[in-house]
Amino acid sequence: MVRISALLITPVFSSVFVDFGCISSRFASLYFTIPAMIDYALLEDAESYARGRLSDKRYVHTLRVAETVERLAKLHGLDPERARLAGLLHDTARELGKEELLRVAEEEGLPVGDFEHERPILLHGPVAAELSKKDLGVEDAELREAIRVHTTGEPGMGPLALALFVADKIEPGRDQPGVEDLRELALESLKRAAWAALKDSISHNERRDRPAHPESRKTLEWLSSGDEQHPGETTPRSEV
Repeated sequence: MVRISALLITPVFSSVFVDFGCISSRFASLYFTIPAMIDYALLEDAESYARGRLSDKRYVHTLRVAETVERLAKLHGLDPERARLAGLLHDTARELGKEELLRVAEEEGLPVGDFEHERPILLHGPVAAELSKKDLGVEDAELREAIRVHTTGEPGMGPLALALFVADKIEPGRDQPGVEDLRELALESLKRAAWAALKDSISHNERRDRPAHPESRKTLEWLSSGDEQHPGETTPRSEV
């Protein structure tokens, strides 16, 4: 059975009171010019799964990320339904406790270094990726990669992972300094937008004497390299 998601028929985010006056008209146009997409049963299940695991605030953020990554996927020639699914599931382990994150990581054989032991919240992406397979039967390796690395990034991350990483930083609820420039950049290049977002995140942590995850530093170096065109370095479609 299929249905058309109400979120994609009505003005986007009308149910969560997002003020589009705070974002540029060019970025906001992504939310109003793309036709409604068919929402299959797995998307319904994923949305219900997220709703059942998250607070209202985190769930609303999840919906905004799902909408944003879906639009970026359409713009950059990726599968919008896979992107939306990744967005719906990316934070489903975000509100697990520290002990629970470590327990699930150990049960699933996830790599846990000293950094993760000190800051278990960094495991919420990898744990969510594993739970998406275990609880919802998501077998798509690229989609689960996007969920897994959406916080720290990873060298060689694919275009779907880049889109989710960027969407998490630019969804309409974000209001950090420079977000408008980042939104504009995301319309042109997922790779450059991911680089700018990650560079800003690392700088933000350093200013507060917080160490950056080693994987994030490796990812920034990888994104900085211009050895070859990255799959996320696409020419955006003129019509979306």
